[in-house]
Amino acid sequence: MPQAYTMSTQPGLYRFTGAPAGANANLVCFCHAGGAPNTYQSWAAPLAGRFQVWAARLNPRDFAELGSTGWDRYAELQAQALLAVDGPITLYGHSMGSIAAYETARALRRLGRDIDRLVVSGRNAPDAEHDHDFPDDPIAMVRAVHDRYGGIPEQLFDEPELMKLFGTAMVADFQTIRAYTHVPGTPLAVPLTVVAGESDPAVTEEGLQAWSAHTNAEFRLERVQGGHFLTDIERPALLALLD
Repeated sequence: MPQAYTMSTQPGLYRFTGAPAGANANLVCFCHAGGAPNTYQSWAAPLAGRFQVWAARLNPRDFAELGSTGWDRYAELQAQALLAVDGPITLYGHSMGSIAAYETARALRRLGRDIDRLVVSGRNAPDAEHDHDFPDDPIAMVRAVHDRYGGIPEQLFDEPELMKLFGTAMVADFQTIRAYTHVPGTPLAVPLTVVAGESDPAVTEEGLQAWSAHTNAEFRLERVQGGHFLTDIERPALLALLD
């Protein structure tokens, strides 16, 4: 019988608990715009034996009122939460989560905490060009994201109030992304893996390759089958690249 994994809360993090993972390595995941931490709950079972799976509990949009310093404060607090995690750490982020994971890795370095690897997907490098031209109306936002990237459950369109609630969170996330400005600094000294779907409209080859300037260690760019959001069938190819 498949093991059920539940979400356990602790400061700054969610941990997916169930059967013993059988590994002391940790994978900490960061959400895309409009995403929720329980997105990664389904990862716990296939990664058991390789990683204890966590999700970052803080969201960059919660620091938007701080203006240009909001991302710095977010990364600082998220990194401080990770100091309580024992064992090797790999950070993974998708789309907006790629920037959140990257900035958290930089903050961890300032705190003297090493990570084993940074894995990002569905996002050009922090200092590369990005397409942020999306509407601020919640309903229009959901439709625009669905049309461009997919990944929006079709049943959501039958629930106007839920659609508006979901769209409001997405608008806030996209406004937060627009406020992000990369501050140059010393490249990370950890292996960096960049993953992108072969048909992902959110990235460019130049933008993906630009990530290589953000590490002095091993750099890998991997293309997998799929678009911006990978399906359940396509996702195993991503999970295989997390080590």
